[in-house]
Amino acid sequence: MIVSRSSFAGQGKYSARTLGDNESNYNYMAYSVTGVMLSNIMGQPMAGADICGYRGDASMELCARWYTVGAFYPFSRNHNSLEATAQEPYMWADTIIPHYIVKYTGLDIIKWAMDTKMSLIRYYYT
Repeated sequence: MIVSRSSFAGQGKYSARTLGDNESNYNYMAYSVTGVMLSNIMGQPMAGADICGYRGDASMELCARWYTVGAFYPFSRNHNSLEATAQEPYMWADTIIPHYIVKYTGLDIIKWAMDTKMSLIRYYYT
């Protein structure tokens, strides 16, 4: 699979496109939604963002929310810089999200998001 940050006319037929290095904050999560949609409109069907952000330290709540949004991107990956703290899903296994009546861990929400993404893959390929 070829993944590129730059693109050209017709590239969507042969490769995926990532939006590039983004920050670990809520504004960049919001920007990624419009960035993916614009890429889709421009002929890049497999476009996505670095979920949880690339630069900076992501909180567990930000990462869980970004995984939920990323479940609906055609292409998404968890990718960050060497200077940032680890943000793999298993890092959030014991962390409880305090905002919900039912207590979920970050890993519970990420698992739900990944299951949702896997259930939608058949639609991306048709």
